[in-house]
Amino acid sequence: MQPKAARNISIEALRLVAVAGIAIFHTFQWTFQATCVGAVEYAPLAAFPYSGLLGFINLLGCWANEVFFMISGYFLIASAARAWDDGATWKSQMQRTAQRLGKVILPTVFYCLVALAWSTVASPIPDVTLNTHYWYTLGLEFIWVYAATVFMAPWFGLAKSRLSQKSYTTTVIAVSILAFVANGYLAAMSATSAGEFSWLQKLMSATTYVVAFLIGGLLRDVTDVMDSDRVGALGMRSLVTVLVLTIILEGALSFTDNLTAMTILSYKSTSLISFALAAASLLFAATRRSASGNSRTAGAIVTLSTATLGFYVMQSLASSLWRPVFNTLLANILVSQNSPAVICIVTGTVISIVFALTLLTIDAARSLIARKLKRQ
Repeated sequence: MQPKAARNISIEALRLVAVAGIAIFHTFQWTFQATCVGAVEYAPLAAFPYSGLLGFINLLGCWANEVFFMISGYFLIASAARAWDDGATWKSQMQRTAQRLGKVILPTVFYCLVALAWSTVASPIPDVTLNTHYWYTLGLEFIWVYAATVFMAPWFGLAKSRLSQKSYTTTVIAVSILAFVANGYLAAMSATSAGEFSWLQKLMSATTYVVAFLIGGLLRDVTDVMDSDRVGALGMRSLVTVLVLTIILEGALSFTDNLTAMTILSYKSTSLISFALAAASLLFAATRRSASGNSRTAGAIVTLSTATLGFYVMQSLASSLWRPVFNTLLANILVSQNSPAVICIVTGTVISIVFALTLLTIDAARSLIARKLKRQ
């Protein structure tokens, strides 16, 4: 992993955009579902173009998760491969991996203990008890899949180091294609069998995140090999092209009232458009030339971006507290305001970003305190 001083500020900023995407997605998740099933009070959002905007928002969750994995693959696979080429041993690789896992697992355990203590002593948090386990297992699925993928980074790096570039690239692309073919097949089977294969879809969603990790590593190869001007132009064109195609797709589905297709296209294991948008976003961010800019702004971006994991854990553990409040607020807007669709979407977006910034700040403060205590 690159030292802090060598961080690409554009990629760190992309992490923050992805955090905003996760926050906005979760705020509107129930609203989107209620709109798609035709709930009466959500009718204003079912009309064109608002349903299209909701559909785009519903892509953000899948997009953001894949961005996180691609960014990690972009750095960790190349780092592991370089270490093998420089004569690293399994012991040294595992030591570095253990350090990385500590940065994932320790904060997660800390927030789980805080949530459990709060729920037990202060005010109950629904489902957060010693007698339940979903809240710290599947409720934090993203975290544990991420930890497992980080653990596999040395093996991916070893494959990259030992295989020729062509063989490695071909293998990763072939695995990616097979994963999405399997995802599509399981989605079709689940749709025709009353969700019988939904557990396999969840498993394949985790596999898709690993594929995103591998694709992130391939994007690193692209940015390292190509001329900076050419790869910069490629990054810009890729992002604009995929973004325009996404907007056109969601707009067309909104115009034709095809909300069912919106739902299918945004499911995390089958959303090729989200995957492509994530890859284009990382390629764009990785190819922006570093500018001197304001060092304080850059420092703030890095500080907040390193709190991404803490944000994800906190918003997941506390979802039963904040989600009903947000849902009620948006539902009340839809039944009591003029131009309710516009006000609902703007309000939901604003409170999502404020909420995300609050959680990022809390985790940044925790990290600062932890570092000071460690030094002492």
